[in-house]
Amino acid sequence: MPRSARALGLLAFAGLVLTGCQPLPHPFADQQLPPDAPILQVADTVGILVAPVAHAPADAALAEAMATALQDREIPADTHAANRQSYHLTGDAAATRVSAGAAMVEIQWTLANAKGETVGGDVQHMTISATDWAGGTPELLAPLAKAEAPRIAAMVQEAPPVERNPGRQVYIRAAEGAPGDGRAALPRSLAFLLGRAGIKVTPDSQTADAVVIGPTVNLTSAGAGKQHVLIVWHIYRADGTEAGQVSQENDVPAGSLDGSWGDISMAVATAGIDQIIGVMKTIPLKNPISK
Repeated sequence: MPRSARALGLLAFAGLVLTGCQPLPHPFADQQLPPDAPILQVADTVGILVAPVAHAPADAALAEAMATALQDREIPADTHAANRQSYHLTGDAAATRVSAGAAMVEIQWTLANAKGETVGGDVQHMTISATDWAGGTPELLAPLAKAEAPRIAAMVQEAPPVERNPGRQVYIRAAEGAPGDGRAALPRSLAFLLGRAGIKVTPDSQTADAVVIGPTVNLTSAGAGKQHVLIVWHIYRADGTEAGQVSQENDVPAGSLDGSWGDISMAVATAGIDQIIGVMKTIPLKNPISK
């Protein structure tokens, strides 16, 4: 099953725990999960379905390269899976010319919404090796896709909001215990969502008065080709004490998270973002900025 099909077909279970003097609740201790329940769905995530590029020799490979480039920019994208809100990206390379070992690539990219209405377009011009163009793999065609992906992403991403709390900064640690590229993908997805919410993410772990978020991933055998996945976002005050936790857990096919997380990391972060921000709001600023 394609990775995005898994992500778009997954179901999220999120629990919030605030630390304090009372015994901590266990929100999932008495919850019976469905026998085949996967993990972490944003059922109608607005993503992009990328079609094979017309008149490109490696049409499917170029589409795969574009889907990967969009995923790297935290845009759910795939060449097979879609839902009822997905955008559709098509490309036409009919104007491309090849000579003297080089391909002068010209691709008309068109983005349409789920109703089939064109919402944006761009003409890409780039020169690459004629060999790469003629028989390229997604890896060889990646430079083409990476050059264009920011323009495509801008057509679907919301404009960044005005920063609402410039005094609050957040440092996000690598995801401890995550298989595949989840160690980096989970923090990157959360950072994107926090930034869109007007919260500044700092790359400096020593930033004064910064909230620290430390995601952890724990996988255990669930039998019958399944793994139980527990993701916990630990939210720490600047003094190192834990202010709360947001947890997400369920069963997934064994090994399904061992490679690239892609849009799965965005689905996970999206499922937990509201509760994570809720915990952060309980942490007072030492030096709040006056309005």
